Amino acid sequence: VADAMEGSGVGGSGVVLPVVDVDDVAYVIYTSGTTGVPKGVGVTHRSVVGLLESVGQRLELVGRVWSWWHSLAFDVSVWEMWGALLGGGRLVVVGEEVARSPRDFLALLVEQRVQVLSQTPSAFYELEAVVG
Repeated sequence: VADAMEGSGVGGSGVVLPVVDVDDVAYVIYTSGTTGVPKGVGVTHRSVVGLLESVGQRLELVGRVWSWWHSLAFDVSVWEMWGALLGGGRLVVVGEEVARSPRDFLALLVEQRVQVLSQTPSAFYELEAVVG
Protein backbone atom coordinates (compact mmCIF):
# COMPACT_ATOMS: atom_id res chain seq x y z
CA VAL A 1 0.00 0.00 0.00
CA ALA A 2 2.78 2.42 0.91
CA ASP A 3 4.49 1.78 -2.44
CA ALA A 4 1.26 2.41 -4.33
CA MET A 5 0.75 5.72 -2.53
CA GLU A 6 4.27 6.99 -3.21
CA GLY A 7 4.16 9.90 -5.61
CA SER A 8 0.36 9.87 -5.74
CA GLY A 9 -0.08 13.00 -3.65
CA VAL A 10 -1.94 10.92 -1.06
CA GLY A 11 -0.65 10.83 2.48
CA GLY A 12 1.65 13.83 2.22
CA SER A 13 1.49 14.33 5.98
CA GLY A 14 5.16 13.47 6.47
CA VAL A 15 4.30 10.40 8.53
CA VAL A 16 7.09 7.85 8.36
CA LEU A 17 5.75 4.32 8.10
CA PRO A 18 7.60 1.57 9.98
CA VAL A 19 9.48 -1.12 8.10
CA VAL A 20 7.51 -4.35 8.43
CA ASP A 21 8.94 -7.84 8.06
CA VAL A 22 6.84 -10.85 7.03
CA ASP A 23 7.60 -12.48 10.38
CA ASP A 24 6.45 -9.48 12.42
CA VAL A 25 3.17 -9.84 14.26
CA ALA A 26 0.24 -8.47 12.24
CA TYR A 27 -2.28 -8.82 15.07
CA VAL A 28 -2.88 -10.66 18.33
CA ILE A 29 -5.87 -12.92 18.82
CA TYR A 30 -6.91 -13.79 22.35
CA THR A 31 -8.02 -17.30 23.14
CA SER A 32 -8.59 -19.36 26.25
CA GLY A 33 -7.65 -22.56 24.44
CA THR A 34 -7.95 -25.71 26.49
CA THR A 35 -6.74 -24.11 29.73
CA GLY A 36 -9.57 -21.63 30.18
CA VAL A 37 -6.97 -18.93 30.82
CA PRO A 38 -6.98 -16.14 28.21
CA LYS A 39 -3.73 -15.75 26.31
CA GLY A 40 -2.67 -13.73 23.31
CA VAL A 41 -1.38 -15.48 20.21
CA GLY A 42 0.56 -13.42 17.70
CA VAL A 43 -0.34 -13.97 14.06
CA THR A 44 2.38 -12.93 11.61
CA HIS A 45 2.00 -11.10 8.32
CA ARG A 46 3.32 -14.27 6.65
CA SER A 47 0.47 -16.32 8.13
CA VAL A 48 -2.21 -13.86 7.03
CA VAL A 49 -0.84 -13.63 3.49
CA GLY A 50 -0.37 -17.42 3.38
CA LEU A 51 -4.05 -17.95 4.23
CA LEU A 52 -5.24 -15.47 1.62
CA GLU A 53 -2.93 -16.82 -1.09
CA SER A 54 -3.64 -20.52 -0.47
CA VAL A 55 -7.40 -20.13 -0.40
CA GLY A 56 -7.34 -17.62 -3.25
CA GLN A 57 -5.65 -20.19 -5.47
CA ARG A 58 -8.41 -22.73 -4.83
CA LEU A 59 -11.42 -20.44 -5.01
CA GLU A 60 -12.30 -17.72 -7.49
CA LEU A 61 -12.39 -14.81 -5.06
CA VAL A 62 -10.87 -11.95 -7.08
CA GLY A 63 -13.29 -9.08 -7.58
CA ARG A 64 -16.05 -10.67 -5.50
CA VAL A 65 -18.48 -9.00 -3.11
CA TRP A 66 -17.79 -10.02 0.51
CA SER A 67 -19.73 -9.44 3.70
CA TRP A 68 -17.92 -8.26 6.83
CA TRP A 69 -20.19 -9.72 9.49
CA HIS A 70 -17.76 -10.69 12.25
CA SER A 71 -16.35 -8.53 15.02
CA LEU A 72 -12.73 -7.40 14.76
CA ALA A 73 -12.21 -9.41 17.95
CA PHE A 74 -12.83 -12.61 15.96
CA ASP A 75 -10.09 -13.98 13.71
CA VAL A 76 -12.46 -14.52 10.77
CA SER A 77 -12.83 -10.75 10.39
CA VAL A 78 -9.24 -10.61 9.08
CA TRP A 79 -10.21 -13.07 6.33
CA GLU A 80 -13.35 -11.11 5.47
CA MET A 81 -11.71 -7.70 5.34
CA TRP A 82 -8.39 -8.47 3.64
CA GLY A 83 -9.79 -11.18 1.40
CA ALA A 84 -12.07 -8.60 -0.17
CA LEU A 85 -9.72 -5.65 -0.29
CA LEU A 86 -6.56 -7.44 -1.44
CA GLY A 87 -8.53 -9.31 -4.09
CA GLY A 88 -9.92 -6.15 -5.62
CA GLY A 89 -13.38 -6.94 -4.34
CA ARG A 90 -16.03 -4.95 -2.56
CA LEU A 91 -16.62 -5.22 1.19
CA VAL A 92 -20.15 -4.85 2.55
CA VAL A 93 -19.87 -3.83 6.20
CA VAL A 94 -22.77 -5.31 8.17
CA GLY A 95 -24.04 -3.03 10.92
CA GLU A 96 -24.57 -4.42 14.41
CA GLU A 97 -28.36 -4.11 14.25
CA VAL A 98 -28.56 -5.89 10.88
CA ALA A 99 -26.15 -8.59 12.09
CA ARG A 100 -28.57 -9.40 14.93
CA SER A 101 -31.52 -9.88 12.58
CA PRO A 102 -31.29 -12.87 10.22
CA ARG A 103 -34.14 -11.43 8.13
CA ASP A 104 -32.47 -8.01 7.74
CA PHE A 105 -29.12 -9.67 7.11
CA LEU A 106 -30.57 -11.81 4.32
CA ALA A 107 -32.14 -8.71 2.75
CA LEU A 108 -28.74 -6.98 2.81
CA LEU A 109 -27.01 -10.00 1.26
CA VAL A 110 -29.53 -10.03 -1.59
CA GLU A 111 -29.55 -6.25 -2.09
CA GLN A 112 -25.74 -6.03 -2.18
CA ARG A 113 -25.33 -9.28 -4.18
CA VAL A 114 -22.86 -10.70 -1.68
CA GLN A 115 -20.88 -13.59 -3.16
CA VAL A 116 -18.56 -14.52 -0.27
CA LEU A 117 -20.15 -15.19 3.11
CA SER A 118 -18.39 -16.46 6.23
CA GLN A 119 -20.60 -17.54 9.12
CA THR A 120 -20.44 -19.49 12.34
CA PRO A 121 -22.66 -22.60 12.15
CA SER A 122 -25.21 -21.16 14.59
CA ALA A 123 -25.53 -17.90 12.61
CA PHE A 124 -25.78 -19.84 9.35
CA TYR A 125 -28.62 -21.99 10.72
CA GLU A 126 -30.53 -18.84 11.74
CA LEU A 127 -30.05 -17.44 8.25
CA GLU A 128 -31.09 -20.75 6.70
CA ALA A 129 -34.30 -20.73 8.76
CA VAL A 130 -35.27 -17.36 7.24
CA VAL A 131 -34.63 -18.62 3.71
CA GLY A 132 -36.89 -21.56 4.43
